[in-house]
Amino acid sequence: MNVQLSKKNNYDLDFPEILDIPNVSAGAILKGSVKQYGEKNAYIYRDTPISYNAIYQEAKRFANALRTLGIGRGMVVSTHLPTCPQYVAAYYGIILSGAAYSPLNPYLPAGDLTHQLNDSETQVVVTHESVAHSIREVLTNTQVKHVILTGESEIYSNETPVLMDDYDGWYSFAALKAAASEDDFDAGIVPELDLAHIAYTGGTTGSPKGVMITHANLVSNITQIAAWTAGALPILDSDGALRFVAVEQDREIYKKKYLIPLGEEVRLSPSPLFHITGGIGMIVSPMAQGVTTLLPDRFVPTQFLDLIEKYSVSSINGAPAMWNILLNLPGVDSYDFSTIRNISSGAAPLSQKELGLLKEMFPNARVGEGYGLTEATASVAGSVMVAGGVHKVGTVGLPTYNTKIKVVSLDGMSEDPLPTGQAGEICIYGPQVMKGYFNKPEETAATLRSGWLHTGDIGIIDEDGYLAIVDRKKEMLIYNGYNVYPSRIEEVLVSHPDVQNAIVIGKPVEGIGEIPKAFVILKPGSGLSEEELMTYTNERVVHYSKVRELEFLEQFPMTAAGKISKIHLKKQELEKH
Repeated sequence: MNVQLSKKNNYDLDFPEILDIPNVSAGAILKGSVKQYGEKNAYIYRDTPISYNAIYQEAKRFANALRTLGIGRGMVVSTHLPTCPQYVAAYYGIILSGAAYSPLNPYLPAGDLTHQLNDSETQVVVTHESVAHSIREVLTNTQVKHVILTGESEIYSNETPVLMDDYDGWYSFAALKAAASEDDFDAGIVPELDLAHIAYTGGTTGSPKGVMITHANLVSNITQIAAWTAGALPILDSDGALRFVAVEQDREIYKKKYLIPLGEEVRLSPSPLFHITGGIGMIVSPMAQGVTTLLPDRFVPTQFLDLIEKYSVSSINGAPAMWNILLNLPGVDSYDFSTIRNISSGAAPLSQKELGLLKEMFPNARVGEGYGLTEATASVAGSVMVAGGVHKVGTVGLPTYNTKIKVVSLDGMSEDPLPTGQAGEICIYGPQVMKGYFNKPEETAATLRSGWLHTGDIGIIDEDGYLAIVDRKKEMLIYNGYNVYPSRIEEVLVSHPDVQNAIVIGKPVEGIGEIPKAFVILKPGSGLSEEELMTYTNERVVHYSKVRELEFLEQFPMTAAGKISKIHLKKQELEKH
């Protein structure tokens, strides 16, 4: 049976097998971080530092401002913002107010934006002057009651609100905060019932669904992440502040056990804040662990690398698409990456080639992979972080604390775990698993069965409990009755020395099902032909996984979250025929 609980052989021996997670709202994390880190830099944006205290003060002001608008527990506030300091203050203000936070991609087209605002039952939306036209375009088709506007002039001060002449009936974010108090108030949050987030899935098929994450889900996952990555356990103070403290009291021993100790990490990620990776990895988790987080406006490769050197970055979170760009950037060898101690990759599996190149590029870093999804708040499994733990190449590590993982038959006929080493659908059980899909009981029932989250991902659990991701169930294609996993073919394609990146999709063909079609970006100066690459690949895969069509591209279409958009490529193929 391959249900896996925390195993002592690869977990910190000083930790309990089951973590005791405090029953508090997520706002307790912010309150605790301020007690611990106060005037420490929480963020650096455009070379300007912003302290933990400043974030807390702005968040309390915004929470009180929302209260004056009649917004609180049981209501929904959406953020429609690019990455900026106001995003962080808005997020925590929403959380402290008792309302649920629902992030919007600020670049959504009108139809998708209208759907998400209505589907989430958003009453208030916070937008930015650079994207406000999108909200104005759809506003009359929604039930939004209030729009709050921010902009460049409000980044560091409430004394210079945005000009509201063209926004009749809207509010200035800065002006609202300036008029509000910094007093604490009890929003009456019930952690296991009340929603902290309504975060929307990518909508691979059909319309995106709102994932309901309770305060208990969020606090649980942040506790799991702090324990897993930094060897820390929660302490709940009498004033309701939730602090995270290293179990190992000897600082020198502690720093040898964990590469990214509490209070010392400088973190950088290209992920936009509206994405789950950015929201958890750059807003919530850093607060719990005393991190200084760099906020880039957007991912510009050379600027990204400059930030690493300038601020002695110690930890980078990213996805394979980003790593691929950085690894092939001209002049990358001239940068000093000696301060990097941790490289964390997610969103898609790293190829063996990419993994090896990352280890060469960041020689002092532990290069690991993690697994998570919106329906499980953020994190489910990860590479072993404690010193002495076993790192297995090709896996995303072990289940985090308080988490069970099993794989079951892909046909959905049985909930029984498959034998060790056999591929099946990954299922998750733990306190971070969502409450369900917002206003979608049928979809919830289909995805949550007896508390187990059916992820739609295909994986394998080995004899030691390590999880390897094979592919997305929805991306698996059927060729003449055989299951074909695109990620396996992609791994072979990128192993060719002339290939920079590769994507494989299923192209529908009548009478066959789908054929594997590859899209490939070659390295500059390569003279490799399509025929040569197909021969190379097809000699290294089973007969039913052979590439039947191959096309060279200059670049791949990308999503706003920095992932390669397979959906766009599939649509292009359908439009050709």
